Amino acid sequence: MKLLLNIYIRAFIRLCKSPPHLRVVLNYGKYLIARYRRNIELSYTPPNIVIYTTKNCNLNCSFCFIGDDLNPSNAKEYELSYEDYLKIVENKFFKNSLRVGLLGGEPFIAKDIFRILEDLRKRRKVSTVVTNSTLLKGERLNRFKELAPDILGLSLYDTNREDVRRVYAEMKDKSIIWIQTIIEATSLSYVYDVLEFCIAIGCKNIRFSNYYPTYNQSMEKVIFDDNEDYKILRTNVEKKFGKILNIDWAAPVARKVSSKSCLQPINYVHLDNQGGIGACFMRPPKKEVYGSIFEDNAWNNEANIGLRTVMNEPSENCDPTCRYCENLTEDLYKI
Repeated sequence: MKLLLNIYIRAFIRLCKSPPHLRVVLNYGKYLIARYRRNIELSYTPPNIVIYTTKNCNLNCSFCFIGDDLNPSNAKEYELSYEDYLKIVENKFFKNSLRVGLLGGEPFIAKDIFRILEDLRKRRKVSTVVTNSTLLKGERLNRFKELAPDILGLSLYDTNREDVRRVYAEMKDKSIIWIQTIIEATSLSYVYDVLEFCIAIGCKNIRFSNYYPTYNQSMEKVIFDDNEDYKILRTNVEKKFGKILNIDWAAPVARKVSSKSCLQPINYVHLDNQGGIGACFMRPPKKEVYGSIFEDNAWNNEANIGLRTVMNEPSENCDPTCRYCENLTEDLYKI
């Protein structure tokens, strides 16, 4: 929570300097009402949209949340061109949004990424980008510094530490930055390694995520809520680093689902270059399932209504895709 509070306060200051359009404020107000009423059919569009610039990535991590959608044979069909982006900009989903994120794959594979970033800077939105840093070198990094988003997430792996170190050093005065990485139940001590790295480069903001078992594989890596070693680790780390670092901890997955706190089906939408909707990080855009922002009432189609209905049920009934998501029983983003 300390990390999120730090980011949201700084984002709020940014919005005060360049206030959002009135329609954005009114749309967000409708969201807040629906949030506390636990509405199923929604009369607003999501305050947060994430646009996938590409399905390609120059890394191929086994735990990637977009799974089989990563590096498809027809990936070129899903690369976000500047023309595609402008069509999305004119849609009410974009116009009503408070925050716009760019994601991938690896977003800097898309050839029009800098034209898109240049335009996004002109919009009164909180802008975010998540990257593995490896493609940001030389002139590309210099250009990114000129077009820095409000918030920048740097994904950390064992193979890209020097890239993260280099990009953080260049961007730390341009964007609000956090380092994000996956931690696994089988190697909890990795947390200390990450924290020491972040201290060494001067980054105070760290976000740990739980391992997501695609197709229920490698379940032993998932941190469950009865993992006593994880509880002890958190206590010890907070004592040692709590005053100098802003740590957002991975939410343990519940062994038994007694409540559901995820709000992504009502406040979040992921989009591909064609406006196809994805319901959350674990559900990449699929127009044939979740509809398109260019269709009437896709936000309230059968699939999206179904997700909200199940999420509101107090029973243990749960969609299989949601079952081992760390966001299921904890509202991770608290927006």
